Amino acid sequence: MVRLNIVNLTKRVPLIQFRKGGLALTNKPAASQQTSGGPAIEDWELPARFARKPIDPLEAEYINNGGIPN
Repeated sequence: MVRLNIVNLTKRVPLIQFRKGGLALTNKPAASQQTSGGPAIEDWELPARFARKPIDPLEAEYINNGGIPN
């Protein structure tokens, strides 16, 4: 019973703190200055293990017609 009283008497401290109002606009860099980590890689530049699998003609026909025919 003593432990319950000690726990209730201690001040609760939140583990996370939120910024009130968000960041100021003056601290944010312009969108044109932000980089996402490097230049984009085109499909033909990908290694073979990451390349897209070719679509067979039957699957292409389903895609072009809007799905499997009823």
